[in-house]
Amino acid sequence: MTANSLHAEPKSRQAVTSISLSKTAHSILSMVAWIGSKAITRANSALRALQMGRMLSTLSNLSDRQLAEIGIRHSDIPQYARTLMVDE
Repeated sequence: MTANSLHAEPKSRQAVTSISLSKTAHSILSMVAWIGSKAITRANSALRALQMGRMLSTLSNLSDRQLAEIGIRHSDIPQYARTLMVDE
């Protein structure tokens, strides 16, 4: 073996190890991103449910006269709230 071949083997192992670590890091980051996106989706769903609940409660507490001023009746509240949520 020459002096060059002794130094070549560790470098090639380093390259393989570096590629392997890079693939592992990419896999881990992909998994973290996927978990994060699922968490954000669930948090957004929970927030929308809370907003809908508050809107239904607030509208339900209005008098018939107040509801008439905005052009709805008590029976229209669920559909009106859904329409408002879609428009956001």
